[in-house]
Amino acid sequence: MRVVAQNRSKEGLNLLSEQSVARTVWALALPSMVAALVQTVNSFLDRMFVGSLGSHALAAAGVGGQLLFLVMALAMAVSMGATAIVARMVGADDRVNLQHAARQSLGIALVLGVGMTGFGYWLLPLILNWYRLEASAFAQAKQFLMPALLGVPGLFLMMGLMGTFRGLGDTRSPMIASITATLVHLAGDWVLIFGRYGFPQMGIQGAGVAMACSMWVGAGVLWGLQAARSGQLAIPEAPRWGWVWRILRIGIPASMRTLIYSTSSMVFTIILSATVAGTAAVAALPIGLTAESIAFMPGFAFAIAASALVGQALGAKNERLAERFGWTASWQACAIMSAMALVFFLFAESFARWFTRDPQVIALAVAYLRINALSEPLLAFGLVLAGALQGAGDSLKAMLGTFLTQWAVRLPLAWLLAFGLGLDATGAWWAMALSSMFSGLLFIALFRRGGWKRVRV
Repeated sequence: MRVVAQNRSKEGLNLLSEQSVARTVWALALPSMVAALVQTVNSFLDRMFVGSLGSHALAAAGVGGQLLFLVMALAMAVSMGATAIVARMVGADDRVNLQHAARQSLGIALVLGVGMTGFGYWLLPLILNWYRLEASAFAQAKQFLMPALLGVPGLFLMMGLMGTFRGLGDTRSPMIASITATLVHLAGDWVLIFGRYGFPQMGIQGAGVAMACSMWVGAGVLWGLQAARSGQLAIPEAPRWGWVWRILRIGIPASMRTLIYSTSSMVFTIILSATVAGTAAVAALPIGLTAESIAFMPGFAFAIAASALVGQALGAKNERLAERFGWTASWQACAIMSAMALVFFLFAESFARWFTRDPQVIALAVAYLRINALSEPLLAFGLVLAGALQGAGDSLKAMLGTFLTQWAVRLPLAWLLAFGLGLDATGAWWAMALSSMFSGLLFIALFRRGGWKRVRV
């Protein structure tokens, strides 16, 4: 579904409308929400498949997922830079710079993706040693990541294409690619982990192969859709320094924001591994995150909508409309996330039992879900308004706000509550919830100040 007030060019959609801001936001967020929910189902089933291999395999996949999220943080530099610039160009009806931004983002993504693959293989043993995993979990984490890293160039290409599509105001194409990639991932899991239909039984290694294949399939689908829509936008350009700087000047702070999440998650996991619960707490964390993502993934969908709409409105020099888009997207996300949080609070144990039969892991996952459910309403504002700031090109403030939330609040508080007050893993869960509430209040204050309206891209 698309809401189009004006069609200014073949390449781009302009979604600006004064008549129904709420409907415009919803129409742009809905495909992203569907894609997010599909990815959440993918995470659910992936964790269930891996969980059937035992708690050590589950812990290994959780660590591997964190490291791949770290790689994705760098891909976000291209994606968010492309979204902000393309959205401005659509709003301003600047077709020449629109094409350059789209094509340069493809070239930059390919170069960075290949480089990160080699870098990942080089540093993998060193990074895994930081986690202090038991020998079996360490070996399985390596088995998972070795094939998964082969999909990293595809991941970068997919993220670059998604950034362009979102800036154009098209969230349906990324949704189609996400659904296709998810089907490939789950089919690969089923066939390769368990050795179905004549394929070898690869266990945790099969999960890594399936993930790599899904990344390349997602990139291929998006490239095909872009080529069919506008062939000029699908041709990568050799990176030029001027455009590299223009895209990454916006994208690097956005990438650093995701990197801050990734690195703080790594440190948070290390803190968990040092608690009395130890490996059980590390195993409960990905279960809680996977289940909770049903609630907070809609927040990411509305953040994507806010990013594109705020950027287009600023390109059209309509600051008042840009502000309305930001607040409307935030309230819509808050309503949905609050309702989902209630469901997880009430049925936390049922969800936890989908992933494991270990009673200690179940108890820890239930505590995680019920404690973090309390933070969802304010977390919605934090997610969406940070996306609005990034769409405006003010990704530096979004980065600094995230750094303050994660490193100055969450991690010190987790250490204090877990060890200083003796709350162990439960204290770490409370640190997550309280820091999420702080994030919401902080980004509300930053958006109200309005400095983002004067940022140039």
